[in-house]
Amino acid sequence: MTVVVAGAAGGIGRACVEAVRAAGGQVFGADLDNDLDITRPGGAEQAIAQASAYGKITGVVHAVGMSGRALGDGGVTACGDEAWDEVHRVNHTSVFRLLRAAIPAMEEGGSIVVVGSALGTTLDDDFRTVAYASSKGALIPLIRSAARETAPRGVRINLVSAGLVATPMSRRAQNDRAIQARLPELMPLGARLCTPEDIAAAVLWLLSPAAGRTTGAVIPVDGGWHLR
Repeated sequence: MTVVVAGAAGGIGRACVEAVRAAGGQVFGADLDNDLDITRPGGAEQAIAQASAYGKITGVVHAVGMSGRALGDGGVTACGDEAWDEVHRVNHTSVFRLLRAAIPAMEEGGSIVVVGSALGTTLDDDFRTVAYASSKGALIPLIRSAARETAPRGVRINLVSAGLVATPMSRRAQNDRAIQARLPELMPLGARLCTPEDIAAAVLWLLSPAAGRTTGAVIPVDGGWHLR
């Protein structure tokens, strides 16, 4: 199993790298740390080309993402053009670019997994970030369209919808006492944030033959967030 992990240096991406390696797979990591920025034109194609030199690609993971709060992401009337454009470029357009580059390279089938967010399908006043939410919500028709296109050639494409995960990007929520007090409501299964390893476990299953009949699915790993 040779897996390309985009966002390999991030919290979830790093956990995915470790999970694949622990399962005996080979990982090609793409991240800013090794000058492989899939969010830029040509970056995804470069990453896939370099990974292909190491052997047949059987899996691809997209674990790249950003919050736009520092750029002014918020409600519809508060969010500026910079936040909207940048968040969609990183969280949505980069997925399209990676899919477009990876699918032709997977001639003998394989699995592509995209890490999304529960905020792509739910609303909450403590997490009012229209650019982030819409960028994650837009991933669902994207992966479903790609899954339908690639099913006849044996390529599976699925999305893991993550709840709050204990990574540096969620530090605001981790340090907010009011949000912490709401965890039994927000994530009733365990009343705690997910760990990167929780997400990586679902990603690993979707990469594996055990999920060989699953494509176009949105798999919630959110402690029950989507049940509200």
